Amino acid sequence: MLAVYFGNRPLRRAFTLIELLVVIAIIALLAAILFPVFGRARENARRSSCLNNLKQVGLGLLSYTQDYDELFVADWFAPLSVPGPGLTDPSTTVNGQYKWMDAIYPYVKSEQVFNCPSQTFSAGGPYAYYGRITSPSNKYGSYIINHSYRGCAKGAGICGGSGPWTPPVSHPTPSVNEMVSQADVAASSGTVWIMDGVGDFYFGPNGPPTGLVNVTAGTPRLLQNAVERHLNTINTLFVDGHVKAMSADVLAKPDATGSVMPYFTIQND
Repeated sequence: MLAVYFGNRPLRRAFTLIELLVVIAIIALLAAILFPVFGRARENARRSSCLNNLKQVGLGLLSYTQDYDELFVADWFAPLSVPGPGLTDPSTTVNGQYKWMDAIYPYVKSEQVFNCPSQTFSAGGPYAYYGRITSPSNKYGSYIINHSYRGCAKGAGICGGSGPWTPPVSHPTPSVNEMVSQADVAASSGTVWIMDGVGDFYFGPNGPPTGLVNVTAGTPRLLQNAVERHLNTINTLFVDGHVKAMSADVLAKPDATGSVMPYFTIQND
């Protein structure tokens, strides 16, 4: 900074251009260092909030299971004549269909619990309970239920490979083999129940896998419709009720035979 003297007192002048440029460069450098740190801290907070959502969802699922003789909730509910899942109908619709979120909503009593704070909805929308909607809806929220290997009912190896492989969901149909209970699960702490997802309410949107699934590159990466929404991890709820942020690569890891992804079946494979 330049200064000249007027009498015995210095008369201060403005900063020189070089000094201003140095200050600006220091501020820019600090911003470049700190902004990513702040962004990561913010996303960590969102991941924690999402994990807490899944914890509440897990409590709702476990409460439902206890009330229904330890049978797992179905991924969707509809009359037997309906060939596949469609939009959620209002609860007033005769013979309408609804989803697993609607089945456990009375236990969690919050729509917001089904919405991840990091998700930006480009299709569908934040979850809306079927008792509140007035027309068919695809507002499924942010989380998907594990419905992998759905064609491999207990005792029926129709998936090929070394099945049978079964997800932790039931199907309320006349077939007893499609009713899955907690007692059927070989390792509840290692069986995926719910994950961060996009575009649907179950894993995955074009039919659950019958073998292995590759991780799709991008930002964020995808495992079918499970999404690495939080710092390259997928928030995951397991059947025993614990939650954990998991890498898509870890979830997709096959068994020793290369036939199945063990995280997604109730069998000890």
